[in-house]
Amino acid sequence: MQGDEARVLLGFPPNSRPNASQVKAAYKRKVWECHPDLFPVGRKTDAESKFKLEKLVESI
Repeated sequence: MQGDEARVLLGFPPNSRPNASQVKAAYKRKVWECHPDLFPVGRKTDAESKFKLEKLVESI
């Protein structure tokens, strides 16, 4: 995943330069949107795959 892709995934424009606190806040919002424990059983696998994508963003 490229930096632009990660920024877009977190809700920033592709060529933006968010600071560390903005990235952290955007990441936390995404985690609440995608966390598998917050989804009903039928949609849990979809949520788990999204949550794994968010883990990739954290590593960048």
